[in-house]
Amino acid sequence: MVRNTFILSTLAALGCISMVLAQKPQTLEANVNTSGIKATFTFEPIDDSGDGAKVTINVVEGLTKKFAVLPKIGFEYHIHVKPAGPNNDCMATGGHLDPTNVGNAVCDPKTPEKCQEGDLSGKHGNLMPTEDGSIPEFSYVDKFIHFTGEASTITGRSVVIHNNGTKIACADILPQGESGSDSQRQSSITAGDSHTNGASADGRLSGNAVWMAMGTVGSGLMAGMMAL
Repeated sequence: MVRNTFILSTLAALGCISMVLAQKPQTLEANVNTSGIKATFTFEPIDDSGDGAKVTINVVEGLTKKFAVLPKIGFEYHIHVKPAGPNNDCMATGGHLDPTNVGNAVCDPKTPEKCQEGDLSGKHGNLMPTEDGSIPEFSYVDKFIHFTGEASTITGRSVVIHNNGTKIACADILPQGESGSDSQRQSSITAGDSHTNGASADGRLSGNAVWMAMGTVGSGLMAGMMAL
């Protein structure tokens, strides 16, 4: 009986660390609320691999025909490499997310695998302005968005809306339910050099999470030894 208790305690602890190590990619969200533009971009994993997302966009206000420099072309939008700076400084977001080094080649939506990962409007079309500035919610699947990989993850980066090339609004891409405040931004992944929810940019556990998991295993082993 004592031996069985030790084995069960150890297996339970190892099961716990396995669950932590097998964290699934989580739904991410960018809540734009700058320059009179309000919009939400949601990125939902299509499976547990961390590759591919269902992207849902809802523009509440701000993208009017009057505001658009080129109303018939609309507003471009992309995922940029860096998060927004303090006070939603969109100039701090850097260039487009482009882990495969596509560069400035024109994106052909017929071959999205050859486009920059972050060129969402190139792959799926621009945001077309309306009279009142709102755009009804719509969705699409982008198989070339990644939730893992230091160079390719979209976590902690930013969505930027452009008006004929000019950055006009932006928001950080964070776990759904978090805001883009400076304090939360500092605790989130920023292009691979910080961590969120114990996971690194490539989806692996950070040091603290590993030690927590190891502590759980240690507790299980100690329980088994005490049972002996």
